Amino acid sequence: MSALLKVDDVAKTFGGVHAVDGVSFEVDGPSVLGLIGPNGSGKTTLLSIVAGTYAPTRGQVTLESTVVSGRGAHRTVHAGIVRTFQTTRLLGTWTLRESMQLASNEGHPGARSARSIDDIAGLLHLSALLDQRGRGLTSAQQRMAMIAVALSTAPKVLLLDEPAVGMDLNEALALAQAIRRVRDELRVAVIVVDHNMHFLMPLAEHVLVMAAGRVLATGTPLEIRANQEVIASYLGA
Repeated sequence: MSALLKVDDVAKTFGGVHAVDGVSFEVDGPSVLGLIGPNGSGKTTLLSIVAGTYAPTRGQVTLESTVVSGRGAHRTVHAGIVRTFQTTRLLGTWTLRESMQLASNEGHPGARSARSIDDIAGLLHLSALLDQRGRGLTSAQQRMAMIAVALSTAPKVLLLDEPAVGMDLNEALALAQAIRRVRDELRVAVIVVDHNMHFLMPLAEHVLVMAAGRVLATGTPLEIRANQEVIASYLGA
């Protein structure tokens, strides 16, 4: 059986800078993959390649054996891969319901995990906020709302770029619980980039560590915590 998502020898060069250099990994099904590494290690660039924002200089990304890399972000969303960003991008004058409706019209038309706007909002504990405008939400609520908008496209793979930034302990815990529900109830694979190890390590089933554009290590969170190369280059003592 082929992998749900396969990233095969992907590279991205900007001028003479190798931002991503020969990265390969697979995601077999609904799961949470953590993507970590120092600033400048290529994590966000890799996420942008998977999301279709950047075309790879080399290699390819396949979703259920169909090549999706190099097709542009809109077509990649339509295929079933969607992302959120480090900075909140909600439409301030639109309600959350309106933003989710717009996303649902642009998303993957035949996804098995498609749910109604009310179902998605309920899953993320956002039902009470559906008719509030984006500019009236707190920072943590906006970050959760961005996930709701992304899920409205009915993705098979959800990419989250630093979703817990700026959150306190309770808000990050609620986010982690919501991501688990997305994995288990919507059957969506989730790839999470975050620097908050207290948030990410208990959440991820598998972790990929990047350094200087390359894969430094992969393994379970326990294996990564014990990896001496990872400790030396990123985690510290």
